[in-house]
Amino acid sequence: MSINSAFAADDITTENQNNNSELSIDKTAKATYATDSKQVLPSTELEKLEKTVAPVPEQKQPQLTAQTGDGNPADLNKIRQELLIEPLIKIKPVSPKQTYPPGLSFAAPSGFGANMGDAFLGTSAAFFGARDTGLDGSISAGFGLGDSQKLIGLEFGFNNGSIKNFGANGTFDIKAHRIVYAKGTNQIGVAAGWKTFAQYGNEGIRPSSLYGVVTTYSLLKPNDPVNKMPISFSAGAGGGDFRQGNASTGVFAGVGVQVHPQVGVGLGWSGVGLNIGASIVPIPTLPLTITATGSDLTDNSAGGTVLSLSVGYGFNFLPK
Repeated sequence: MSINSAFAADDITTENQNNNSELSIDKTAKATYATDSKQVLPSTELEKLEKTVAPVPEQKQPQLTAQTGDGNPADLNKIRQELLIEPLIKIKPVSPKQTYPPGLSFAAPSGFGANMGDAFLGTSAAFFGARDTGLDGSISAGFGLGDSQKLIGLEFGFNNGSIKNFGANGTFDIKAHRIVYAKGTNQIGVAAGWKTFAQYGNEGIRPSSLYGVVTTYSLLKPNDPVNKMPISFSAGAGGGDFRQGNASTGVFAGVGVQVHPQVGVGLGWSGVGLNIGASIVPIPTLPLTITATGSDLTDNSAGGTVLSLSVGYGFNFLPK
């Protein structure tokens, strides 16, 4: 005869104290009955049965950690630095290289000039003139002092008249210049110069030429990312090479425009005749300029119409 035992837990209560759930079992309210015989089990059997009932484990609420503004900023920065991962490939930022514009003056001096640290060197040759004496050329060099934006810039130049007879003759020039207006895309420069203020050698005496000039520089397309199209106007007066015949003073003027980032063209009146020219920068990042000029196309001077070709290089020797 099999006996099926059953038990009843009559008073099971759940209490929530301090956010912790506890299950309390009232042992005194338990009674175990035999379902068929209606007899109460012995106390020893009851104790065995109680041991088989596993207590419900206490459930703990998860703890949330929140960051507050009371943390030490130094510790936070240290953690951030420790979490940084060094990249496998380091990319060094490369600044764009400086580019150089072509020349825009072909018939007259410019109101702008060299400043402190600027230097230039050039060579030129003339062809087909009435005084053509064979293949020869000249060399020019110069440097700048001062600052034309803050006060005054001074440009000094030397011209060697013949490569064949190098060092046998030469002339010296000086120019004082200042930028009197610079706003937006416009600049105005003024200059006073003295060409051939000193000379030496066995060639004919060059006429000394004092002059004054005003030059404007503007951008026709300031928003164009490729060619902002600078344009330059110059006008002035002077003696010596700037005058015709026995006149004491001559008037000169010129205009030049950059038609391409590497090409400039222009024309003007030199005070003696009509000039036209073109300037090219073969490599935009190299300050090397090649200029071809047709001088005195009106054939007013004693030398007549002359085609000249020059190569110039300009740079700044101050540390950047």
